[in-house]
Amino acid sequence: MLKLSTKGTITFISILAQAIVVPILEAFVVYYHVSFVNQFTLDSVGIGISEADLIYHAIFILSLFFQVFLAADALWRRNTVQVIGLGVFNFLSLAYAGIQLYQHQILEDQGTATAIYAPKDPRFPFNNKDAPKIYYEGKMRPIEHSIIAIMACFSVYLAIISYLLSKEFGWENYKTYSADIKVRDAYMNLTILQTLIKLDTFFIGSYALQLIPSKNMGYATEILSLIEVVLVFVFGTAMLVMAWFSVVKEMKYVLLSVINIYTLSLIYWIWRLIAVNIIPNNQSSDPYLFTRRFLTFFLTTIIALVIITIIYSIICFRNMKRGTYVLTVFGQSEKKIDSNNLDYLDPSSARSKRQSAIHQQRLRAQERESRIILD
Repeated sequence: MLKLSTKGTITFISILAQAIVVPILEAFVVYYHVSFVNQFTLDSVGIGISEADLIYHAIFILSLFFQVFLAADALWRRNTVQVIGLGVFNFLSLAYAGIQLYQHQILEDQGTATAIYAPKDPRFPFNNKDAPKIYYEGKMRPIEHSIIAIMACFSVYLAIISYLLSKEFGWENYKTYSADIKVRDAYMNLTILQTLIKLDTFFIGSYALQLIPSKNMGYATEILSLIEVVLVFVFGTAMLVMAWFSVVKEMKYVLLSVINIYTLSLIYWIWRLIAVNIIPNNQSSDPYLFTRRFLTFFLTTIIALVIITIIYSIICFRNMKRGTYVLTVFGQSEKKIDSNNLDYLDPSSARSKRQSAIHQQRLRAQERESRIILD
């Protein structure tokens, strides 16, 4: 059963509290947003902006739940790297909250500029188009500023607690893997890669969600928009599943395929970043006028994560190529070792280089444990 330290318990409770309080505040913002938009009859562009805005709210709420998952997983596995990654992710969420505030201002100012004013709430007169904006801005702005303040304070708090937890977990991991420097370094590289893949999953999935209103926003034709959404979802999911499997099972040739796929995906991400930031002379025909900052934020983050993931994938592949395995050697308890385990293979049976390397590492690990017991 998992036993958390006092710092670990406080960390998880505080992250869980944030994931409850902030979404409640965000729900009020969404309610006021929908109420404001309902006072107008939007054109296709306005509908696209409104849909995009709701998607951004959903992504922000998902990011808070994703933090709970990262925290629970990091505390369960006592993963130092993921604890630090959790702090970095919270700072990115803070930046996202700031961009989201700007996005609301665009919706209120320009998303309804060409809309037909048709108030459904009797509080708003038919001859005053600005009345809903003034009313709902007064409701939303204090909540939005409160969300940013909470995220900012929590980011500083999480940075401090992450540092303290990393020291606590780092010592425990050091005792487990310090007997062999190569194994210790390989373990650190694998945990970094695992954390990167989790972050890749969130940001690529969030980017794919932002493509849903592509047709209304004018990013592309309906058919091309559908094709792009499907390709990003399908190939993105396949790529991330392969990446995770290759790391957990330490399958070096699957990891090599992942490196190649990630490298090829960079072409798409860079192309999309350039396409999003090409500003036409006529701003009225600019499909990314209202979403450019969000898309740029996600694309630059994805490109940075993909490049770092490729680098650490190459490092992990090199370690496996040299016969250094970690998770398949130290990641199983004795109860999980059955008759098919490599340690029980007949010496005359054929083994791959990978099987032989894992077998030898397990024997060395058992020898070290025996020496420790005897000492």
